[in-house]
Amino acid sequence: MMQRLVWLVLLVFMVAVLAVAAQQAISPAVLGGLSARALGPATCSGRVTAIEATYVPIDSAHPNDRRLVIYVGSAAGGVFKSRDGGLTFEPIFDKQDYLSIGAMALDPRHQDSVLWVGTGESNVRNSVSIGGGLYRTTDGGKTWKNMGLDSVERIAKIALNPRNPDTLFVAGLGALWSDSPHRGLYRSTDGGRTFERVLYVDEKTGCADVAVDPADPRVVYCAMWQFRRKAWSFSSGGPGSGLYKSTDGGTTWQRLTNDLPSGELGRIILAIAPSNPAIVYAMVEARQSALYRSTDRGQTWERRSAAVNVTARPFYFAAMAVDPYDPDRLYRLTFQLAISEDGGKTFNAFSYGGALHPDHHAFWIDPTNPQHLLIGTDGGVYESFDRGRTWRMFRSLPLAQFYRVSYDFDDPYNIMGGLQDNGSWMVPHRVRGGSIGNCDWKSTGWGDGFAVVRDRVRPEFIYFESQGGDAVRRNLRTNETRSIQPRAELGMPKLRFNWNTPIVLSSANPRYLYIGAQYLYRSTDHGATWQRLSPDLTTNDSTKYDTQESGGVTRDNTSAENHCTIYTIADSPLDERLIWVGTDDGNLQRTTDGGKTWMNCVQWLPRSLPRGTWVSCVEPSRHDRQTCFVTFDNHTRGDMTPYVYRTTDLGKTWTRLQTDSVRGFAHVIRQDLVNPNLLFLGTELGLYVSLDGGNTFARYKGIPATPVRDIQIHPREHDLIVATHGRGVYVIDDITPLRAMRSELLDSPLVMLPTRPTVQRFESGFQEFSGSDEFIAPSPSDDAQIAYYLRGRHLIGPMRVEILDSSGAVIATLPPGKRKGINRIGWGMRMNPPRVARSPNPGGGAFGPTVLPGVYTVRVVEGDRVATGRLVILHDTSAGLSLAERRANFSALMRLYRGIEELAFVVEQILVLRDTLSVRARGVGDSALAQRMMKLASTLDSAYYTLVARQASLFADTEPQLREKLADLYSAIASYPGSPTDEQERLIGQYLAQIERAGRWVESLAGSTLADVNRQLARYGQQPIALLTKEEFLQQSAY
Repeated sequence: MMQRLVWLVLLVFMVAVLAVAAQQAISPAVLGGLSARALGPATCSGRVTAIEATYVPIDSAHPNDRRLVIYVGSAAGGVFKSRDGGLTFEPIFDKQDYLSIGAMALDPRHQDSVLWVGTGESNVRNSVSIGGGLYRTTDGGKTWKNMGLDSVERIAKIALNPRNPDTLFVAGLGALWSDSPHRGLYRSTDGGRTFERVLYVDEKTGCADVAVDPADPRVVYCAMWQFRRKAWSFSSGGPGSGLYKSTDGGTTWQRLTNDLPSGELGRIILAIAPSNPAIVYAMVEARQSALYRSTDRGQTWERRSAAVNVTARPFYFAAMAVDPYDPDRLYRLTFQLAISEDGGKTFNAFSYGGALHPDHHAFWIDPTNPQHLLIGTDGGVYESFDRGRTWRMFRSLPLAQFYRVSYDFDDPYNIMGGLQDNGSWMVPHRVRGGSIGNCDWKSTGWGDGFAVVRDRVRPEFIYFESQGGDAVRRNLRTNETRSIQPRAELGMPKLRFNWNTPIVLSSANPRYLYIGAQYLYRSTDHGATWQRLSPDLTTNDSTKYDTQESGGVTRDNTSAENHCTIYTIADSPLDERLIWVGTDDGNLQRTTDGGKTWMNCVQWLPRSLPRGTWVSCVEPSRHDRQTCFVTFDNHTRGDMTPYVYRTTDLGKTWTRLQTDSVRGFAHVIRQDLVNPNLLFLGTELGLYVSLDGGNTFARYKGIPATPVRDIQIHPREHDLIVATHGRGVYVIDDITPLRAMRSELLDSPLVMLPTRPTVQRFESGFQEFSGSDEFIAPSPSDDAQIAYYLRGRHLIGPMRVEILDSSGAVIATLPPGKRKGINRIGWGMRMNPPRVARSPNPGGGAFGPTVLPGVYTVRVVEGDRVATGRLVILHDTSAGLSLAERRANFSALMRLYRGIEELAFVVEQILVLRDTLSVRARGVGDSALAQRMMKLASTLDSAYYTLVARQASLFADTEPQLREKLADLYSAIASYPGSPTDEQERLIGQYLAQIERAGRWVESLAGSTLADVNRQLARYGQQPIALLTKEEFLQQSAY
């Protein structure tokens, strides 16, 4: 009985603990108010995997006026749509769980609305992302439905029956890194409601291509491909590969072998000539790869060409197209666009040169005008109107694929990083007085880009690399470059550098620069010389680093398969002698004596981590020397689990962080610089945040589910910099509010959160009329930021945000954010605008003066709840103005501010009195009195137009009066933050004197003429007409 009672008490306790934990678990809604700025770049874009385009009516009223709609699918950035022929693009797939696109197809019956999208890229290079099934939209991309095939990791092609699009074929390439039964050719005959697999070979072989005969949809061609990638090798080809044909719509299949290569085959690429479907082209990967052509629907074949620009890298270059009107004009996409005019016998590389980015994957030929082409490359989308002779680039597709990212300490600071097949780039995180355009991105390096770091001792030096550790130092002042890659010492083994080699500046000693091969190297002279700090820190498994034979039936070795290498390096910010190193073959090494001795911590890692798992990131704590966070990535063995661990004793014991809510294998983890419990985790499927040291994580949805490869936190600006491998760089400005968001605060109804001090900038933009065809990123707002947390969305009742000065006076009232979670609103550091005299003309000084630097109080009022906080505004020391000059400017503006309000009061007195006299005169029985009242009203009307201008048109103005002169002077002084000129001071005195005289005139009128009118009204028993008081004026015009 006692035992049962104990268990009951324990059960109740556990339920209570779990309930509290559930209440305190962070949700994505909490983070929703922290927006991210997408910086691009689009000047070099990223890998495009699919293109579909069609002409649709401009609107229902003009069915014959058509516009070109373009859909672009990307390697890991989702789907973008252009409604204006490529002038502008918008993302339409961002709310889906997978953004890696393998294939797209428009429904021929409903090209204006129905698009099929297969996720999971089929250009299966080492850095390729993953997919999660087949999607369809029936409204042009507004909404999407997952149609199934979720377990098919990558979809290579979608082919619809042109006569009955409810019948469609899906080429399921399947898993890249492991065996899987979820692959083969799938068919639906009911518009995607159900699918059946109609062709399957084995768990190693997927379907790489499918094509339906446009003249006889019962004829279907299918290419099966056996392939496998490992971390250290790639194999294309095997007995499972082959070309198949069906003549009954996919129910039965015949393998085609006549005249085709014997032996093991690799990837096969198909293209049917639309104008003569009997002609079929097949690019066949074999020991002697070649292009083949059939003129009898695949019964016989002729070998046409084995040119390098036709057969190059078939595993990666898997696209080919035939002109819709000329069956002999063939386009083959490889490094360049190879074009044949004679049915594939000979090819001309029309696109060779700098006009078109190399590495081509997607193609569209305008069916109404074959001169018009679209091509998708590793660097974005290009358009030609002369069959490929000349090209223009679409410059509004931010699809950049970053590997690593860093920052410097310039003001504004620069963001730097390396991109897949697009070199290395840097960009300021803000542009003074404007937005960030393509022109603000500066190229710093070539090749495939990876690490880019700026020397903190000699900031004219920047270090970058291309694939395989080819490290280079560039002098930003002279633009000279110098190779600094370490070389093997005499008698030592060849150095092994990872495809994505780490180059790291020490976080503890700015003189130290690290690079990793199988050994750790350090330079103290900016890369001129290197000191080896370690023995081989990898497993040194010779079976995994001989990559010369990698590729399968065709050799392919570009350093992408380099293995048994160092992948991540991090020294402790608290101790330069404590260095952690992670390798791609599963070793986690550390030294506590600057490299003299090393300890492999793998021996202490829990058995829940598969041995040999790639170490993707090491993050030594900035708060505790013995604490370190590590992410492991096992996707190269088909395991997509996120593995994240923490040690608090230098690696002797480990705790696995709770990643049940996290999707995608883990690339990077960063601990906040201020709050040790705030963690940022980047995975293949997005960015995650933990407020409790990793006990719970929530997805940050301000960035789509694109691979997050690297994360940095700028220590001066407190910005979170996120490098994605599909959508470029994002910046979440000022994470100070998030640092204060402890998990125990999640149950509080209203919490004020701190923000970083705001530097008060006075920067003007420049006049630009650059058109709409370029991607533009916003600079961070110059407004002072106010942040607070709401447990639930505010729906009913008043709510406001107030700014108070040091005296407690409310100087500004702002509209509040009312969303659940963190809210962030901006204050332009201006007071409430002055009350302005009524006038037929707009304006008149309807903006408040910019406040002085100082400390202000923020008050959030939600019903009967009140939360207060501090807002610090700093003087911009770089502006060249002293605080005394700022105070002189503010003093002048406040004198005018009060004058504008005083004039508004005087004018309101005049107008209220005028209108009251006019109305009351109509009800007076004494005609003489009525006439006198109307005359007084007329006098007031005339006086009014001596103070404000009569109504002006857009292009013609009347003579400005006092109201307009005040506004003009107010605007002129406000446009420059320094001291007013002597002339401006003189005008202030003149205008204020005029206001004072006008006020005295109204008071005099009230004491004489109006008083006499009131005496006569009293004789008739009528109420006197009162002059508007200041209190009444302020009450009726209160904010």
